[in-house]
Amino acid sequence: MGEALLRAHLRARGVDAHVHSAGTLAWGGPATANAVRTMHEHGLSIDGHVSRALTDDLVAGADIVLGMTRDHVWRATRADDDADSRTFLVGELARLGATVGARDDGEDVRMWAARVARVRPGGPVGRVGDEIDDPVGEPLSVYRATAVRLDRDLAAIAALLAP
Repeated sequence: MGEALLRAHLRARGVDAHVHSAGTLAWGGPATANAVRTMHEHGLSIDGHVSRALTDDLVAGADIVLGMTRDHVWRATRADDDADSRTFLVGELARLGATVGARDDGEDVRMWAARVARVRPGGPVGRVGDEIDDPVGEPLSVYRATAVRLDRDLAAIAALLAP
């Protein structure tokens, strides 16, 4: 859901970015029926989505890595020595990015992410409230609530990346 929502928000701002999703569990299956239905309710199709596992190459090639939970972020930062400065919880990047401000004209995305990472306090990544639980196995109402939260935070992130 996050991939589709972020891609849609960036496209609405005229940015055709490469947005990919990968999970920390390798199941290799399609999106759940509840995820498909929820995204259809948002006007987006994820009918052809197939999950894939997070790999070192995916992390190394990404300008920004977003996780829904601290475990996701921890696993991504273990995949690449340079990932700490560009890996965030979705809610954390929306919150800290608002403090730092939008990406400057001509500023590389990785440089902006590093600027955001510098205002991060020491200790665990993000706040507990920055985490978004994975709705897999939950009822449709949880998928809908998750999508609303992701949509809000990813819209804020897209506005910061492409002001």
